[in-house]
Amino acid sequence: MNKSELIDAIASAANLSKADAGRALNATTDAI
Repeated sequence: MNKSELIDAIASAANLSKADAGRALNATTDAI
């Protein structure tokens, strides 16, 4: 799974836009 596929999965599971899911993923990886 690449980053784009992960963003799609997060957006679908959390009912978010792809842009919001991307920001959430970036925030998570920055915190780690």
